[in-house]
Amino acid sequence: MAESARDADVIASGREPREPGERAGRAPGLAWLLAGTLAVALAVAVTAAVHYRAEAGRPRPGVLPASSRAAVLPLPQVTSTALRLPARGGVTGTVVITAAALPGAGRAQFTVSAVITGGTPGTVYDLIGNDCSDVSPLPDKVWAAGLAGADGTADLTGYAWTGAVADRYWMTLDPSPGHPPGLHGRFARGQATSFPAGQAPCADR
Repeated sequence: MAESARDADVIASGREPREPGERAGRAPGLAWLLAGTLAVALAVAVTAAVHYRAEAGRPRPGVLPASSRAAVLPLPQVTSTALRLPARGGVTGTVVITAAALPGAGRAQFTVSAVITGGTPGTVYDLIGNDCSDVSPLPDKVWAAGLAGADGTADLTGYAWTGAVADRYWMTLDPSPGHPPGLHGRFARGQATSFPAGQAPCADR
């Protein structure tokens, strides 16, 4: 895919990594992740609905105006899945992938978020990855990022993307020693499975 088209995949960036002390007052770990996922799912669905309705509202020759078809336009379907994050070096975690797309659409919007424990305090952790379908892979994307607190826990805040529903993507935790394990799958469908350490991220088992 051309670089200009891939750049267009980015809809909005996530927040910058938090400074120590900003975690105070927030619900811990997995509880925050699940609550945040609901908010993300709603935001993704609303964004997708606005995007697709705006597309539908653009005048086209021989096509009825949006006001005549608004009642029959379907809302995006939202899919969310929670998975154990395969990691090494004593780090464990949970990843949530949330996707929204119109039924039968070729593209969807998705986000990736995570909570990890056992990290090194003061370290910024990223979920990095890419699109397995790129003929000439671009530099790895940062799907989510977060700063580990004094207890080694980090909330990795997700970014919003638009991707092809049929494409396969992958992610691993960074930093992580060697060739770490990770997750791969069709993120734009809210689907992923784990792959072991040492395996190429896009290779089938």
